[in-house]
Amino acid sequence: MKKKRSFLWGSVVTLALASAAVLSAGFILALSEPGEAASTLQSHPASTAQQEAQPAVAVDKKADDPLLIVAIGDSLTKGIGDTSGKGYVGNLKSRLEAAGQKVNVQNLGISGLESTELVKSVQNPGVQQYFQDAELIMVSIGGNDITHSIGGVDKLIGAKGVDENTILETQAAYTKNVQEVLASIRKSNAKTPVIVLGLYNPFEGLFEDQGKSDQLLLDWNENLRKVAQAYPHVKVVPMFDLFQWNNSTLLSYDHFHPNNEGYAKMAERIYSGLPKEFLK
Repeated sequence: MKKKRSFLWGSVVTLALASAAVLSAGFILALSEPGEAASTLQSHPASTAQQEAQPAVAVDKKADDPLLIVAIGDSLTKGIGDTSGKGYVGNLKSRLEAAGQKVNVQNLGISGLESTELVKSVQNPGVQQYFQDAELIMVSIGGNDITHSIGGVDKLIGAKGVDENTILETQAAYTKNVQEVLASIRKSNAKTPVIVLGLYNPFEGLFEDQGKSDQLLLDWNENLRKVAQAYPHVKVVPMFDLFQWNNSTLLSYDHFHPNNEGYAKMAERIYSGLPKEFLK
């Protein structure tokens, strides 16, 4: 009997120690800083839809705390094509800091992301926590919806033009997805300004289509503007005119993503459209 009791007490002690270790680990994870979540998101690029932020810890906002900007979307948000690595997000941060603002950024951009995948991303609890804490939210999405639907930019070189029916079908699905994304953002945070980037035409100069691709992109942006108007404090910032006739100087070597100058111009356009409270 003594041996059995000794064995049982030893098992209890072992289980108690194991439980304590698990609880301690959970407590440490619960105290993780919000910045650590963004690192987790960007250090595992296996699948666009599977990249998720870890829950952030809500903290009380102080008057002198930096502005928190949360940027979501595709490779434009990530800054692909900019050799400095800043992209429009980093350039906007620098512009605000030069004007005297303190700024923190959570860049959740994912290369190759389509609007369908963004719908899933914004439902992640960690991302929703970032929305709750944000004082500005920026969204770039749609370029991959178009290019993936037509087989990529390379396929268009020397072609007669883009398939209009394919673009219109893609736009219908995109519209529904953007509505879901904006509804999710507004559910998390009803008042923070949201800036959605309009699309430019990366196909210009690849083929002669008598301006048809320009018109398709203009119609796409007009539809996006109407969608945004249905939600409070949401604004579409146009980018089409910045790149029109300037693709050769503002796009990177891949003829799709902006280069350093292109992103700088995008950031300046966004800065000029910010609410007055952001401009010191």
